[in-house]
Amino acid sequence: MPFTTPPFWYRRSPSLRAQMLRPLALLYALATGLHRGWVTPLRLPVPVVSIGNITLGGTGKTPLVIGLARELQRRGLQVAVLTRGYGSGRRVPIRLGDRREVQTSQRVGDEALELLGSLPEVPVWVGADRRSAARQAVAEGAALLLLDDGLQHWPLARDCDVTVLDERHGLGNGLLFPAGPLREPAASLGRADLLVLTGTGSSPADGPDGEGGMAERSGRADPGSLGWPAGKPWLRVPATLHPAPSLRERPLLAFCGIGLPRKFFAALRQAGLRLVGTESFPDHHPYAQADLERLVALAQARGGATLVTTVKDWQRLPSNSRSMVAAVPLVLEPAAVAALADAVLDTVAHRRASPHHASPHHD
Repeated sequence: MPFTTPPFWYRRSPSLRAQMLRPLALLYALATGLHRGWVTPLRLPVPVVSIGNITLGGTGKTPLVIGLARELQRRGLQVAVLTRGYGSGRRVPIRLGDRREVQTSQRVGDEALELLGSLPEVPVWVGADRRSAARQAVAEGAALLLLDDGLQHWPLARDCDVTVLDERHGLGNGLLFPAGPLREPAASLGRADLLVLTGTGSSPADGPDGEGGMAERSGRADPGSLGWPAGKPWLRVPATLHPAPSLRERPLLAFCGIGLPRKFFAALRQAGLRLVGTESFPDHHPYAQADLERLVALAQARGGATLVTTVKDWQRLPSNSRSMVAAVPLVLEPAAVAALADAVLDTVAHRRASPHHASPHHD
């Protein structure tokens, strides 16, 4: 369902609203803990790497999956990506690109379409049953599986868990959903093998430090202050928006439906673009024709501004309206992605060489 990130999640200290939601957060923690306890992980004959986070909201996870998949494929590894397909309701997995089935964001999810469009040479499987998807991917020759948003996917055993945090927001107010942005207790951060801090270099929060503002930590997050264990590997992976040159000469009306919309707007401004207006929608918002008509009217009222959005949002636009909107891609620093690939492969090699590494379990 559509979701808007509450500003109080990112206050420096928990607000009254957050404190009132703490009992629900305890129930959430109990439910997720029970779910994990019921699952016996399946270990596959090929390495499995998860890219996920312990927070809700935008951390740049999907671009990181894309960048890592490209880098591993460039090194000669046969990679496949497994994604749940947020909002699609699909359980039985399919491989994207199958021309026998129409694939829209409503059917497979916007993130799945972003993965498919960005990774034409990498098999992308979508469906809630990622055990089945994994088996099919391995049967088709995959030598390494990347789990998109896989940190809490207990049915598959992993050889490397990568957790991603926005370097400006960190763990927010440090509370569990719905009192805060955490999907797991903050102490769970250290169960991952690698920590990646992402960011576009500018503050996503230009509101006041109050109930309606989104005050981030001052400066960039420090792994130690987040509770990341000393000695465990971590990396910063900077990202920049790469707008088309023609957009630099025009007034722009930016819109998006992502976890942290202000982060996108701030990054556009830092890229030197001139925004004459911004519009925010709930995360994963399914755009209707009426939305586009309203946005076009707003753009015309702002001096004939050009509409711009994220690649993920562009995938959710009605197909007959996409030509009216420019998508601005996010590009990760290549050297940082290469360093991440090195760290992932080192972790996988160490885990697979361990005498405690279990043999594949088939059920």
